[in-house]
Amino acid sequence: MTIKHLGRNFIIAFLMVLAIYQTGKLWFEDISDHNFFNFSGKSESTGSMFYTLDRILVNTGDNRVVSIGSGIYTNEYKKTFDKAVTEALSKGSISENTGNLDWNSVLDNRAVIYGYDCSFGSGALESLFNVKSESLGAIKSFDTIVISPRADNSYMRVIFFDSVNKTSATAELKSSSVIGECFDAGTRLADRDEDIYYISSAENGFDIFSENIFLPRCKSENYSYNAVEPHFTANDIQMIEENANIFFNNAIAGNYTRNSDGYTFSDETTVVKFSENDVMEYFSYDTKHSSGNSLADNMSAALNMIEQDKFVTNEVYLHSYSYADGQFTFLFNYKLNDLKLLPSEEIKKKTGLSSFIEVSVSQGSVDRYRKYTCRYTLSDKNIQSAKIDFIGAIDKLYSQLYKGSDDKKPVDDMTLVYMAEDKSFGLSWTVDIDGREYVVDI
Repeated sequence: MTIKHLGRNFIIAFLMVLAIYQTGKLWFEDISDHNFFNFSGKSESTGSMFYTLDRILVNTGDNRVVSIGSGIYTNEYKKTFDKAVTEALSKGSISENTGNLDWNSVLDNRAVIYGYDCSFGSGALESLFNVKSESLGAIKSFDTIVISPRADNSYMRVIFFDSVNKTSATAELKSSSVIGECFDAGTRLADRDEDIYYISSAENGFDIFSENIFLPRCKSENYSYNAVEPHFTANDIQMIEENANIFFNNAIAGNYTRNSDGYTFSDETTVVKFSENDVMEYFSYDTKHSSGNSLADNMSAALNMIEQDKFVTNEVYLHSYSYADGQFTFLFNYKLNDLKLLPSEEIKKKTGLSSFIEVSVSQGSVDRYRKYTCRYTLSDKNIQSAKIDFIGAIDKLYSQLYKGSDDKKPVDDMTLVYMAEDKSFGLSWTVDIDGREYVVDI
């Protein structure tokens, strides 16, 4: 071999070693910060308080309301609305104890309404809207936010309403370009042409309801829609192993215990169980490394866990949460086609779960994660047709509950939903009366 060839081969070999070294350094450097299976950290793509919002409603001003439930967190309009709320909180004036909400007055003008399924205190505002202000303490609790901007940038009112306690606080902002931006974004959403629109029970004088409810109506007499199909994600050992591998740093496939109730995978700090009732459970016994114990810190950890679980393919939203003995428990359900997708009583009884996903978190780290191992898609073949008639649904329910009696209790809430079953299913009404929820098929 000549010196020339020897030198060329040496250079090639050196470059190969250098490439391998640099690749390895990029992969392994600071590995604790790049652990794809680290469920205690914050997810950059979900953020700290994402998927808390149930729906956004926009009043069009002609006794018609547009409702958007799906894809809220991937659209630009929410960023505009959030920006408006942030500026109202940080630069506007906040008034405490502004009383009950007058829905007729609200709906006389352009209004953008954030509807949550659970109540939050002032401490959540910092994470929800990326704002810090000493005045936030005036907002004690809320489950509804009403944004009322004027088109000329002159004035905007943001009301933080607690629908349970019938209390509110109000932030007012004057002379800002964000007000007009918010008005324009609301107008674009109000112009959406949807088969289903909503009306206000208060604005229409329906005294059968105890408070204002936004009720769906259909443009045509019958509403044609796609049924929903369930797909179980732990039908065989291969699917189970694939799902279990997500929760371990090293592949766990084949390393399981089979018993009468299902399969169990484990290592020194983690246990994952798949039960015969189609429930998956994850338990962590790892040493805590506290990253904060606020609602936002723990919500972030819960969302990070769900995001890492690639077998969860439906959009989630926060149904409710609770706090006890230093631990937060978050309950999540799904959305589909701008509507809620809820577990039926049969599924709740079979699984022992009150929602599709339950996550228990403390000190910013997930302790327990439980889910119903099923995902849902709209059917391409099963097309159903129904009348979306809330009066008929209430009459049907009243005839069962009161049997001709005139002493009927008012309806507290009413929602059009997909009520999940273990076979193809369609739409239903959920009707809340006197603290109890009833389901009426359409």
